[in-house]
This record gives sequence, structure tokens and C-alpha cells, in this order.
Amino acid sequence: MRAPVRGRRTRRRSLFSIACLVAIAAAVGVHAEGEPAPVATLLAQAIRIESVNPPGGETPVARLLARALEDRGIEAIVLEGAPGRGNVVARLPATEPDGRAPLLLLAHLDVVPADPSAWSFAPFSGDIRDGAVWGRGALDDKAHAAVFVEALGLLAASGAPRGRDLVFAGTAGEEVDGAGAQWLIEHHWERLGPPAAVWNEGGASTALPEAGGRIVNGIATGEKRSLWLTLVAEGEGGHGSMPVANGANERLVRALARIASWEVPARITPSVGMAFRRLGGTMSGLEGFAVARLENPLVRWFAGGALRESRTLNAMVRDTVALTVLDSGIKHNVIPRRAEAKLDVRLLPDTDAASFVADLARVIDDPEVRIQLPERGLPPVIPASPTDHEIFRAIEAATAKELPGSLTLPMQANGATDSLFFRARGVPSYGYFPVLLPAELTASMHGLDERIPLAELDRAVRLTVEALTTLARPESR
Repeated sequence: MRAPVRGRRTRRRSLFSIACLVAIAAAVGVHAEGEPAPVATLLAQAIRIESVNPPGGETPVARLLARALEDRGIEAIVLEGAPGRGNVVARLPATEPDGRAPLLLLAHLDVVPADPSAWSFAPFSGDIRDGAVWGRGALDDKAHAAVFVEALGLLAASGAPRGRDLVFAGTAGEEVDGAGAQWLIEHHWERLGPPAAVWNEGGASTALPEAGGRIVNGIATGEKRSLWLTLVAEGEGGHGSMPVANGANERLVRALARIASWEVPARITPSVGMAFRRLGGTMSGLEGFAVARLENPLVRWFAGGALRESRTLNAMVRDTVALTVLDSGIKHNVIPRRAEAKLDVRLLPDTDAASFVADLARVIDDPEVRIQLPERGLPPVIPASPTDHEIFRAIEAATAKELPGSLTLPMQANGATDSLFFRARGVPSYGYFPVLLPAELTASMHGLDERIPLAELDRAVRLTVEALTTLARPESR
């Protein structure tokens, strides 16, 4: 006799959850005529705080978000890992605890520098005009922080039942070394959940020309690891009027020329292979056939030219080396005794760093050119998170509702995020900012004239609420 009662309760709970979700969806983007939505106002305020890293100075942003959370009825705390390097942590508790561990919503509060002379507007204006919010951090990553804050506030106000806690963390330092996230993990692990899984930045949605303009939602399940190396060459110095053989500059130039001509073999990681298989299945003709079979070495050989021509695809299938800094010499007529070059190496998730450095040394083929390793040592191999996970499924379902006909794929982020530190602890982590962006706006991240359309901010809140309602809904007992 009790089973039917549980069934009726489950149905009533489901109907109540649907009603709450409809009410939330109706509230997203609703505001007085001529006034921006709360999420846009919050983002604009965050942009106006110049938390450029280095040096960071994220504490004012953390305090702003803490106040916004408390205004929405959610307790928040600001924690400084170092003076001025603030992180904000907040928890929306379960209303009907079912024993599941919390989910962590993660965003960073620092931004990269912006040269005002190169922008068409003041980078930290935070202007809301022409249907967008303008300024550094509008996409990376203050917008995601504002969206998480607004979504949690809507969930708290909706009365929708929650079987687990939802935790938000806005961290310092991601753009340089992830110091804030690492400090929180080391010193405040319990405040972070401890989390069952993490939802962070790393992917988004875009219309893909190769798929006939179909919208593709990329969820980052893994990412490349950064390995910053310095090459050091030393040799005899002297007066520029009397050149020396094998000087520091000559040795370094030869080494860099060998590196520039080195083509690291292409390799398809499991996440990238799954993405290509899914994508190829939606494409027609020979191109679709090839994309779906790029894991085959022969197909990959034939497609090698196309892979190399695309900077994005090339980075997805290879360990890469970029020359970023040259440092040598003090005067026009002085031959320097020392020359340095800084290399930004990005390793695929399963590349052994020590083996890569050994291969690099063989390519350089000069024992007088030293490879200087980073002080923190070599990055460990960090496996990608599984696609068969509740966060991946919830985002996929929410995108199917918000963007009908779109295709959701696992992706490998070419840049590093704070998700690495959680994956290293065995916590599945997923990167997806729920906005639909053209290539022009995607390029503005770390680039010029960064901005986000107001309609996409509203979309991000709707989709986030949809997914979180599913993820937090109490499990039937």
C-alpha cells in the first residue's frame, strides 16, 4: 500500500518542481522598462573593479559578489589567501537532504590586462549599451560568476526542493597560477563541499560552419596542461665589431629554428575522439566520413593538412610549443654572454611531461642550451572527466531545450583552468559557459573589445537554472 503513496508524492514533487522552474524562467530577464536585468548590473559592477592579474586585487570583486549573494538570501564569506587576493564562497543548502555530496559552481575573479589604446572603448567601463555589457571580464570570467550568483538567487527564491547543497566559489589568480583555487583546496576543502563534481568555465556554444551551421555545445571534460620552459644559452661575449663563434645568441637562434621546424605527432585523445565521432556523424559526404574516423592513423594522415591549417584543431591534437619571450643583449655593439627564450608548452592531458622535455632536448641537439624547468616542477598526467556523468547529462538536456537541434560534444580545452586542480584530486569537472557566441566575440576573450550580449546573459541564467534544478532535485527514496 505504501508504494502508491510514494508514487503520488513523487508526482506531486515533480509537478511542483516544474511549476517552480516555469516561474524562474519567467523571472529571468524581467526588469523595469529601460532598466538592465540584475545579472547585467552585477556584471557591469564587477567589470569596473580592475582585478587585473598580475597583481590581482580580487578582494573588492569577492566582496561585491558576497553582498549580491546575501541580498539574495544566501550566506557568503570572503577568504583571502594573501593580502588583496580574495575568494568568495557561498552555500545554498538542501531543503530535503538526500545524502548526496554538494556540487561546486566555480568561476574566477581576475582578468588579463587590457591596453586602452588598442580598444575602441574604455576596457573597464562596464557600460551597458547597444544590447551588451562591455569590458574586460565580460566573457572571461566575471560573467560566469554573475550568472552563477543570479541562478542561485533565483533557485533560493523559487521554493524548488533541493536534495543536495549547491556551493559557489569565486576564486583569485586563475589567469596566472590558480593560486586562489589551490589555496581554497588546501585550507578550506570542507567549505567547497567537499564537492561531488565541479561546473566551471572552458566551453560554450557556437554555430559550426563545418557542420552546416549547426549549433554545437562544447562541454570541456579535460584540458591541456601548461608547461612554461626557459631556454638558456651562454657563450663568449665581447665587442660587436669582433664576432665570436657559437655565441649565446647564435646557439639560441639555432635551437629555436629547430623547434620551429619540429612537428609534434598528432594524437587523438579519448574526449577529442568522441567529439569527432559525434560531429562527423552529423556531416555529409567525404568530409563527414573523415571527421568521424580521425582516430584512424591513415585517415589522420590524409587529413593532416586540414588539421595543421586550423590553429584550434592543431592545438587539440598535438602538444604545442609557442615562443613567447626573447631576452638577450644590453647594447647595440655588445655581444651578450647570455640569451634566454621563454616557451609556452601546452601538453595533451595524457602526455608525460618528462618524456616531452627529453624529446625537446633531442630536437635542440645542443648540450650548451639548457632547458630550465618551472619551479613548481612538471605537471602530472590528469585524466579527463567522464562524459557519463550527471552534470554532462543535465547540461546536455538543458541545451537541447534552450537550443533545439543543437549537438552537445565533449571537448578538450586548449587553455588551462582551475578545473585541473579538482581533477587532480579525482573530482570530475566540467567546463561550460551557457552562451551562444560567434567567432568574433569568442576572439575578444584575452583580446580586444570584450563584451557579452544581454540576451546571452539571460540565456546563460535560464540554462543554468534549468540544469541546476535537475541536478539538485531530491532523489526518490
